[in-house]
Amino acid sequence: MSNKKSHRPRLYVDQSFSRGPSNSNMQEVYTNKREQEQGGDTRRKISLAKKELIEPIPIEPYNSEDSQPASTTQHHERHKSSFKRVKPFKDMNLNERLDYLINFPKVLPPVPCVFYTAEKNYQGYLKEYTGSQVTIQFHDQTSKAFPLDELKDIIMIGIKK
Repeated sequence: MSNKKSHRPRLYVDQSFSRGPSNSNMQEVYTNKREQEQGGDTRRKISLAKKELIEPIPIEPYNSEDSQPASTTQHHERHKSSFKRVKPFKDMNLNERLDYLINFPKVLPPVPCVFYTAEKNYQGYLKEYTGSQVTIQFHDQTSKAFPLDELKDIIMIGIKK
């Protein structure tokens, strides 16, 4: 055993103890002077071309009467393009809740709700709503219609998977 300890290993792994890169900042960007000079030339060419394309625009006197109708039409166009903000379901009154549920997007599954009446609470989906009558479809595919006057409140349960 003493013989094995006295022998040195026959294969050495050569590891240099030199330091790594001197710049340890990984966020530093390398730039080349030649590329910068070429990029500057193209910018100059582009800016000269833009100057040639730009024609002087005649300045007209400002009329406050003309600008008001134009700004109102732009204002209406912005509202048409954006989504109409809907207030939270719990802040809506009963008719607004019924309108919201009947106009719910058809690509989404219907929202289960609890319909509170004076005599009983019903759990199901709003199937049909007219001015005076509400039809509810239950989870077992049966439905029941009752007058709008009997309906006290509607609460969303949530979308079930």
